[in-house]
Amino acid sequence: MSLSPDEKTCIPAPSHLNTAWKAPADLARPLTPFQEAFVLSNCPKGTRILSARLHRTVQLPCPIWIDLALPTGEPYKLILRMNYIPHGVEQEAAVLPWLAKCGLPVPALLAGPVIDPTQPEAGAMTILNVLPGQDFLGWGRTATPAQIQWAIGLILQGVAMMHAVTGPLLHTPLASQLPRNTLDAELQAIIQAGGPWLTEPIFSQAIEALVPATSLIQTPLAFSSGDYNQGNFLFEDKRLTGIIDFSGPCFEDPHISMAMYWVHCWNPFDRAGIVERYLEQQHLSSAEFAPRVALRCLRTMQERLPVCGGEEIRDEWDFESLAQTRERLLGLLGRIMDTMNH
Repeated sequence: MSLSPDEKTCIPAPSHLNTAWKAPADLARPLTPFQEAFVLSNCPKGTRILSARLHRTVQLPCPIWIDLALPTGEPYKLILRMNYIPHGVEQEAAVLPWLAKCGLPVPALLAGPVIDPTQPEAGAMTILNVLPGQDFLGWGRTATPAQIQWAIGLILQGVAMMHAVTGPLLHTPLASQLPRNTLDAELQAIIQAGGPWLTEPIFSQAIEALVPATSLIQTPLAFSSGDYNQGNFLFEDKRLTGIIDFSGPCFEDPHISMAMYWVHCWNPFDRAGIVERYLEQQHLSSAEFAPRVALRCLRTMQERLPVCGGEEIRDEWDFESLAQTRERLLGLLGRIMDTMNH
């Protein structure tokens, strides 16, 4: 089946993202009166809001960091948790108490989830405490190569901690609520989603190769936050102090989320060998890891990129153009398919 030029250049509209919410006109004052009241209702009487700021200016809505002054004058911080993934806040709220019971260093759920009646399109929101430490995302931009290697160790420690709670979580009521994403199920979801990419030879050839490969992999599923990027791991005084963002919790193949370090170019950790160190720890070969990378390449291309064009359109983080992302992922997919075929 041939595609029209419009079909090939059409940028997919993400079905899993909240595109209805609009940022406030004044980003320096992001809280609505309802949100202010919600925050203060969970603080001692006489607490004052000093300032509030959006965590970022893309992928909105997003967490709002709030600085407060307690009645004693003591400074206090809270997070009004919002998320650009519909139902992500509710999923996180359901899982956080259980993760805390299992010993993971996760934020405490202080209130919510609730809906702001003045802006229901924002979705649910909760109030979380602020964990100590800083994340590896901003820190990594100026870190030395030796520091990055040390940080990789802590990030992989955090991933291992999440995997380790799989057994305890399976014996809780939460287990029946979490998705179970096998590799074969992920492949079938790509096939069923359809779209113009399925007519591209390299895409269809990858699917053809993955059908037998994923059906043969029977690795037990492990608990995952769904997002292992370095911004979701916190550290202080050379120790891991927190793991955040559980808006996509699930039981999934334990290795597949590490593929995103290559798919999204999560610098500088991807270039410093975080994936290679993970594979070595897990005694996993490049050939065994290849189907996981191929699956995430296909899903990312299908959900985010046009088949052609996009040279003048930058991604939301202004990292590269959509055309550059496509060429990079096509190159990665080609190398991965060579690994699978040999």
